[in-house]
Amino acid sequence: MDSHTHSLAADDGDRGGAPSGGISANAPVTEQGDGPGPASGMPGRSASGWKTWTGIVTALVLLALAALAINHVANEVDFREVWAYLDALPLWKVLDAIALTAVGYAVLTLYDVAALRFLKTRVPYRTVALASFCGYAISNNVGWAVISGGSVRYRVYSAAGLKAATIAKVVVISTTTFTLGVTFTGAVGLLIGPHPVAHLLSLPELLVQGLAGATLIALVAVCIIAGITHKPVRIWRWSFELPGTIAVLSQIFIASLEIVISGAALYLLLPDTHGAGFSEFLGIYCAALVVAMISHVPGGLGVFETILLLGLSAQGSAGGVLGALLAYRFVYYVLPLVVAGLTFLTWEAQAKHGPVAALRAWIKRDRE
Repeated sequence: MDSHTHSLAADDGDRGGAPSGGISANAPVTEQGDGPGPASGMPGRSASGWKTWTGIVTALVLLALAALAINHVANEVDFREVWAYLDALPLWKVLDAIALTAVGYAVLTLYDVAALRFLKTRVPYRTVALASFCGYAISNNVGWAVISGGSVRYRVYSAAGLKAATIAKVVVISTTTFTLGVTFTGAVGLLIGPHPVAHLLSLPELLVQGLAGATLIALVAVCIIAGITHKPVRIWRWSFELPGTIAVLSQIFIASLEIVISGAALYLLLPDTHGAGFSEFLGIYCAALVVAMISHVPGGLGVFETILLLGLSAQGSAGGVLGALLAYRFVYYVLPLVVAGLTFLTWEAQAKHGPVAALRAWIKRDRE
């Protein structure tokens, strides 16, 4: 929910992180030269500081808007209706949503599989699955995936012999995979069913469809450029090797599949009266993922729910939609977090190197 967020700019965000912003981000990155000297160091630090402050201001503005939206929605929600809906939610729907969540997280591991394949680096799938599942399950809930999910990946992959630079590239490639997928899936959803987003933004449906169509055309252009450009693209000190068309298409397919599955888990839990078709729902679902991801709120908590409430409650019961969102929060976020936490702790306890192994060795030496 990074669901996914779930996670994309510099981090891979909830459900894969904050968007990195371009196809070049999904390729190996090699730094040219020895880097800037003292004279050129100041502009770099200044640019970095400006980017940091811009991110903070953007997050605060989004939080303020989200707070206003939450207040507006809360005034229209009867919380007795929310609990009544949760109490009446059929068990089979919850179990099916859990099954879809398990499949979705399995597809999420393919983000890292594709990244490692592109980097021509072999890692056993069980290691990739551990790093990817635990990383996404934790970052989906905690947010700031470079620190949370990135730390988990670093711990697991470094134990498998990967260097820090390679692990960073895996994160960037996975980030771009999610970006491509949420862009494609959201655009298709808006093209087929523009009504919820058009209603939410008070825009003509034709305009929303036009923007969605332009986005799909841009993705086609990206695929074509990736297929005909064989030389690395240089930007300042950095050189980006573009993947081929097949690689880009595979990224779009993997991420779109994961987003459709995770979205289907929520769609299954929604009340029958919400009135939106699945394609219409996908458009608002992807919009909620992106806004929640940009907000940097841990797990997109409140932001994700508010966007979906605003987009769907006009077509049905706001209380029922909120009840479904609470159930989805537990199924797609909390439950995987518990499983991932137990799995990672078990792995750490059995690892030959690391803090637990060091503690065992210290206790053994102390007893001797």
